[in-house]
Amino acid sequence: MTQVYHMKIIGARTFSLQSYNKFSARDTSGHGTHVASIISGREVIDASYYGIAKGIARGGVPSTRIAAYKVCYHINCFDIDVLSAFDHAIADGVDIISVSIARPRLVELTFDPIAIGAFHAMEKGILTVNAAGNDGPLLSSIKNYAP
Repeated sequence: MTQVYHMKIIGARTFSLQSYNKFSARDTSGHGTHVASIISGREVIDASYYGIAKGIARGGVPSTRIAAYKVCYHINCFDIDVLSAFDHAIADGVDIISVSIARPRLVELTFDPIAIGAFHAMEKGILTVNAAGNDGPLLSSIKNYAP
């Protein structure tokens, strides 16, 4: 079997108040990995869904490289971990921050760690893209409005 090394993932860090989770940056739910492949997936020729729509599949910007910052474990995402990850991503010199998490409830922007982190990133010229959430307060509405 031939192994392919493409240097797509250039770093991974974990942030956790819970000591038993500090050693794994692994994506246990698959959501972050799925979003990362949409953003930066390499070209796959003859891709199809069970033989339907055969063609070339690729992410939006296949030349990108990924630095992963894991802040959520199970269903817990602590504000301090989110803010710490933003600080490290900014210090690491990333170009774009993709946040694939949403708050369990609406939070005022001045208390929302994602909004605060995104503002700090924006001050350094870094674009932040955040998940809108799947279940807003009304039909066809979003749960997360920051940034």
